[in-house]
Amino acid sequence: MGALSPAACSENEEPISPPARSCGLVVWHQPSSRNARVEIVGDWDGFRRPGTIPETRPDGWRVAEFEPPPGEHAYAIVEDETWLADPREPMTTFRDGREIALANVPDCTRPEVRIDAVDTTPEGDAIVRATFLTAKNGSPLDPTSGVMTPKDGGAFTLKSADRATGALVFEAKNLSRGKYMFSLGARDSQGALAEEALATVWIDRTRDPWDARDAIVYEVMLDRFRGDVGPLAQPNDPGERAGGTLAGLRQAIESGEIESLGVNMLWVSPLYKNPDGAFASSAGHTSTGYHGYWPVASRELDARLADEAEVDRFMKAAHARGIRVLFDVVPNHVHQAHPWATEHPDWFKTDCVCGKDSCDWATHIETCWFAPYLPDLDWTRDDVAHAVTSDLLWWFDRFGADGIRVDAVPMMPRAATRRIATTVRARYEHPGYVPYILGEVFTGPGGYDILKYDLGPLGLDGSFHFPLMWTLRSAIGEEVEPMSNIDASYRAGEVSWSGAGAVMGTIIGNHDVARFASVSAGNAAGDTWTPAPQPLDPTIYAKQRVALAAMLTLPGAPVLYYGDEVGLAGRSDPDCRRVMPAESALLPSQVATRDLVRKLGRFRACNRAMRRGELRTLAADAERFVFARETNDPSETVVIALSRRPTRAKNVALPPNMPPALVDVVTGKNVDAANGEVALSSDAFTVQVFTSASDVCAR
Repeated sequence: MGALSPAACSENEEPISPPARSCGLVVWHQPSSRNARVEIVGDWDGFRRPGTIPETRPDGWRVAEFEPPPGEHAYAIVEDETWLADPREPMTTFRDGREIALANVPDCTRPEVRIDAVDTTPEGDAIVRATFLTAKNGSPLDPTSGVMTPKDGGAFTLKSADRATGALVFEAKNLSRGKYMFSLGARDSQGALAEEALATVWIDRTRDPWDARDAIVYEVMLDRFRGDVGPLAQPNDPGERAGGTLAGLRQAIESGEIESLGVNMLWVSPLYKNPDGAFASSAGHTSTGYHGYWPVASRELDARLADEAEVDRFMKAAHARGIRVLFDVVPNHVHQAHPWATEHPDWFKTDCVCGKDSCDWATHIETCWFAPYLPDLDWTRDDVAHAVTSDLLWWFDRFGADGIRVDAVPMMPRAATRRIATTVRARYEHPGYVPYILGEVFTGPGGYDILKYDLGPLGLDGSFHFPLMWTLRSAIGEEVEPMSNIDASYRAGEVSWSGAGAVMGTIIGNHDVARFASVSAGNAAGDTWTPAPQPLDPTIYAKQRVALAAMLTLPGAPVLYYGDEVGLAGRSDPDCRRVMPAESALLPSQVATRDLVRKLGRFRACNRAMRRGELRTLAADAERFVFARETNDPSETVVIALSRRPTRAKNVALPPNMPPALVDVVTGKNVDAANGEVALSSDAFTVQVFTSASDVCAR
């Protein structure tokens, strides 16, 4: 607790004790037995043995306090000669092959500003509350010193400042829709400047503080989406560039095309500079780095996609429309042309290529390379961890990212994603603003526990729900599993990662697997360099609509892969990465599919129960899956019925207290449910979404 300096008050004032920073490092440990010998060893004394013997408390916990210099410090809990990381510390590092704890000790010679709350209204009013914490032996807040310095527009004024409590309140009026970032600062009465705190303020149309459950994500592979002047031609070779740009995507934002889908978050494929030329791919084919996953520079854009001025324009256009942006980051590997490959050859693992010869994926997943020209970074090295994390933060600092999609998570130790997540949160997260950290953990059917490993408050906010994706494909696309398995898959996932607080990305496909439409058509197999035919059968698109409806109505954050809204065909990579078709090339069934996505996407974006409601199963059998999304307000309840090939109509009981006057969001027809039931269609591949007739979101 900081002591008040004589110059800070008059003789008639009572001494005050303003809040102070938490300093030093406190290590808690509950040993496996009361008789265990426990030591704490750390880098502050060269991991000297024996280490510090912690105090034993009456409840059996051991506790030790340290005051190492500010900065990162590695330490281990040694229990009966077994070295342990600290489970309460989010970051870890490696020493002599052991994974141990890594703590960030604050610099308590400076005061700090902590952001406590950010409250906004859709009308553009905002209040930011913060607390000034004194330095060790420092002075209290200078009440006149509080300031919020804008990084990208907007203006906040200091409304109040309390010297005794350190409370700071800033306010702004009539802000336009969009995102505003500020550096929040203050000084103590002796003039010492607090460490910078970043405050992010979103003015949006919802009164709920945004979180990942509110996300409707649209995944765009830039080179394949749209060019500066419109639609693209499919390249003669699927490994070549098509010429898509970030400007093309920006134009889709400005035209309202993206918002029309209900989308409020864009996942943009990597913008890193990639190599020129083509490199060996599969079965004698070659490919360019059109996709962005072969970085040759970690803080340089690929000029074929965008320059920095265009990224600034793009971010401004997206944020002005309430659309957040996920940058795709590649922390696992670089291309051999990256300077690190020659300047720091010791930063990389062995050159075993995944899936070749004796280098199987299961055994070598954290050490193998994707290709001989993609060296894998060694995340057990602190210099690698620092360099990659620092470069990743550049995308936030320079362009104002709203989150990241982390590539190839299982190919790195969990320490990598935890360091990334912890560093991002420490700098940007505060009450009222939470960046979304979404990981790619590819798994097959039933891989729930594989996904669980990297989730949780210390790790990823969510992963792509691949097990559910495979179930949707089997149950709807191929019709080889009952519809009830969709319910079972969702429930199995919830059990597996219970307590993690994860918001999973629900998908029907992505850029690495065959398109759902080709799975439904039965021609997804075969040479992936030979295009699968675009389906003509309307039933294929009807299946697509049911699968898309499941993705858009189940809990989680739906992630729509560009082109799936129109049932684009494609075998797996590279055929699943075709160019986005021009409007004039769409079939009527494709337009109808997109129309459903637009209805359900906008409805979800508007309706609170669709975003945040719990799932209640109402009926699940071979041909139907019927469920409700419920909040604690029955008037918000929504009932969703997904039908495959039912043999007859069926009534289903509504949840208790749901209003009897309903409307089907899909057809717009009013439904009378005065008897507490609704009739389910007997038609094949139908979607019904019932909500209160008074629900403004259904209009």
